[in-house]
Amino acid sequence: MTPMGVDISRIIRGYYLVGDFDKMLQFVIYPECYESEEITHLLRKSNWGYEIKANNLIWQNDSAFILNIKTTKQQTIGEEQYFGKIVNDTAKLILFPEKMDLFPYFGDELSQSPCVLKENIDNVEFYYNKALFLPKSQTSLEKIFSFLNKNRDYEACFIGHTSDEGDAAYNLKLSIERAKAIYSDLVKKGISKDRLTYEGRGLSEPLYSNTTELNKAKNRRVEIKLTRVN
Repeated sequence: MTPMGVDISRIIRGYYLVGDFDKMLQFVIYPECYESEEITHLLRKSNWGYEIKANNLIWQNDSAFILNIKTTKQQTIGEEQYFGKIVNDTAKLILFPEKMDLFPYFGDELSQSPCVLKENIDNVEFYYNKALFLPKSQTSLEKIFSFLNKNRDYEACFIGHTSDEGDAAYNLKLSIERAKAIYSDLVKKGISKDRLTYEGRGLSEPLYSNTTELNKAKNRRVEIKLTRVN
């Protein structure tokens, strides 16, 4: 098979396994609100380590298709579906960067906008060196609550990050506290604790080199990762 055929899933996974993300992204569709550096970061941190094999192709409208994938995880056989499209005569799979599992498709993803969710988590801002929200963050926190309240099949993990300014131990503590602040706000608003977790990575996972103030600002962030539970 070639990138024109149904085994595109294994070609993409082959590039993933050798860390050739530039070639991999030639056969991937991801939301335009994500920069390629962000997607590469997600791929480096993902655990797409199980065996996969496409075993059925279902054509949809507008050159879209669904691949049924046989998976082998720790000697257990399972099934997943991936969603893709033909773009300029090349098959490409859709990657869902807001989800913990980046490729599995459940049928409802296209009714939601991951860019709306990303825009709101990116707009949650804190006072300098504190885990206290700036007042303008409340609108975004309300929208994150609304998203999770409507999409109850998903659990959310909030992951805090910092730039490299200051002590590593202090930055780890700050990143945890900021992620926890979002967790606590959503629990207060009515999201069940059972659906939420938080953690911090401190300065250990920068998206960009900490060489400019703009890059440092981008590295100070809280990410949200979704996991489907039903």
